[in-house]
Amino acid sequence: MPSLAGAALLCTSSVFADSPRDAESTPGATFPLALPEVEASYRVVVNGIPVGLNATIRLTRDSEHYQLHFKAQNRLFRHEETALFDWSNCVAKPHHYQHESVGFGIQRGGEIDFDWDTQTAKGSKAVYPLARNALDALSVAMVSRCHMAKADQSFSFDVAEPDGMTKYQYRALDNETIKTPAGEWLASGLERDYEERGRKSRFWAAPSLEYFMIRMDHQENPFVRGRIELTEFRYLSDEDSRNPERQAGSTVSSR
Repeated sequence: MPSLAGAALLCTSSVFADSPRDAESTPGATFPLALPEVEASYRVVVNGIPVGLNATIRLTRDSEHYQLHFKAQNRLFRHEETALFDWSNCVAKPHHYQHESVGFGIQRGGEIDFDWDTQTAKGSKAVYPLARNALDALSVAMVSRCHMAKADQSFSFDVAEPDGMTKYQYRALDNETIKTPAGEWLASGLERDYEERGRKSRFWAAPSLEYFMIRMDHQENPFVRGRIELTEFRYLSDEDSRNPERQAGSTVSSR
């Protein structure tokens, strides 16, 4: 069922993708050096109808790397992506990326190993030279957050995919208030440009959540429009959870 597959793939051009701490902050502050560990849940709506597809974004860190994990699923369909990367002062260095979609007659997937010693991407569909500062389809969202915090009006990334390099291009949207099931947020927005006519993605991120994504709208074609919107957000570390600056206007539950 293409509409469900399209909805599940909303975050692959993510944006997801730190800064001001309160809901009234104005975008543009300096992004923190370290990414906080968080988990965010979303509901998926296709053509204005909730489809029973729930999505989760989880960002964690071990002693060596960050891991960003996106999963969207219901009883009949599952889409999953994982990225492993290093992070230093708004620079992401990916090490591995993989994705898989299963259900409704769909079974597709791919992965990439980033060999920075030889500047080579070892993709499941091709082996090719890596562009300098190349990202993957998930870590690109983290770096986008930095550009939003600086209020950059346009920017682009070289992104490695299982079959080769491509370019993601973004432009800023006007700030606005966005309503989600998790509440109302002052948000900064981005739009991703595609070569295909009629295809469009728009993202909104809340400065009070350190520019984490609260909503994404994706138009695959004139007939299929999908949206994911925040239902719950929480910090995973005890230190962040106890920090009143992080909690102010930030951690909410679905309602």
